[in-house]
Amino acid sequence: MAKVTIEAERFTWETPMSNRVTDVAVALRESMEGLGWAFERERGEHIYTRFAVILPMIKVAYVFRFRVTRPLPGVVVDTWEMRATHRGDISYLAVKDYRDEDLPAVRGLLGELVERLPRRPWDFPIGQRLEAGLVIPEWSDSRRRWHQMGFDTGARTPKGWVPKGSLGERVREERGEGGGKDAAGGGDADGDRDVNADGDGEGDEMDVLPPDDQGPEA
Repeated sequence: MAKVTIEAERFTWETPMSNRVTDVAVALRESMEGLGWAFERERGEHIYTRFAVILPMIKVAYVFRFRVTRPLPGVVVDTWEMRATHRGDISYLAVKDYRDEDLPAVRGLLGELVERLPRRPWDFPIGQRLEAGLVIPEWSDSRRRWHQMGFDTGARTPKGWVPKGSLGERVREERGEGGGKDAAGGGDADGDRDVNADGDGEGDEMDVLPPDDQGPEA
């Protein structure tokens, strides 16, 4: 009788992020390297719809993609940024195609990522919430998603927080230039962020980072 192999069910976990997409990409790369994971970096696109007044507009977001080859072959980690309103950008993180038995390793990666980000990923600053909309579900969705992965989402970003890795070095440099403790939040002193990953601050039809100009090296 032929042997039948049943493929284990695979899952996707996705969450809004309070950090700039380029910061998430840098922290992801350094987290995987720090944990000794092997991965391949790719570029992708994420198509979404944003409403301008009453008309839907098709938008394309640049995706930083990390295809894991070890220890979780087949798992893909994506991060991208979508413009919810004219000035309100929200970053996203997705871990795709993991199995139940992969959860401890996935949680380990997420824990390392949190330690390398300038702000807790569920701790959205008031400036960002005002720009994107105070009542949109992303704020509560992020807390719920991270709580599902075992994180204490009642915890805010610690005052004076300095993350691990190169983003921590940036925070220290900003403080040395008079940025103050609020620089640890990854934004301006009033809690705002840069509104566009490519740095132009305009409502482009294509929110895509140029292939050869990705901002901070990810």
